[in-house]
Amino acid sequence: MTRTADNLDAIEPFLGELIQQLEPRSRRKAMDKLMRLVRRANAQRITRNVEPDGNAMTKRKPRKGKRGKMFRNIGKARNLRIRVTPDEGELHFGSKLIGHTAAVHHYGETGFVGKTRDGKIIRTKFDARRLLGFGPEQDELLDELLKQFSE
Repeated sequence: MTRTADNLDAIEPFLGELIQQLEPRSRRKAMDKLMRLVRRANAQRITRNVEPDGNAMTKRKPRKGKRGKMFRNIGKARNLRIRVTPDEGELHFGSKLIGHTAAVHHYGETGFVGKTRDGKIIRTKFDARRLLGFGPEQDELLDELLKQFSE
């Protein structure tokens, strides 16, 4: 089922009222479940090298010893973490190194690649590859959330 912005705007007040009627503990539990589903969807998409809009990520530039898919380990639960309160949920990267690498690729910035034999730093401009975001598969998450709250 495809949703438009109008459909989401119509559902938002209803969903907001339902959520606010819950106790903080129940809201936190619901938010935790939702964020786990969002993390799983993003992790699967990242390991498939697909952007949130469904397009394939730009392939990596050829480099000796670097073949295959990018971001094989970035989607693991230890690297893609969630933080939940009764009022909000946050999806973030676990360590500074992984977070920095992800940010460089997500925004298409210039990043460290290696060093030459004489010690000079090699940097390159990376293509923008959106890692985190909401795509068509999040419609299913919204349907599941609505189903849970309407029970």
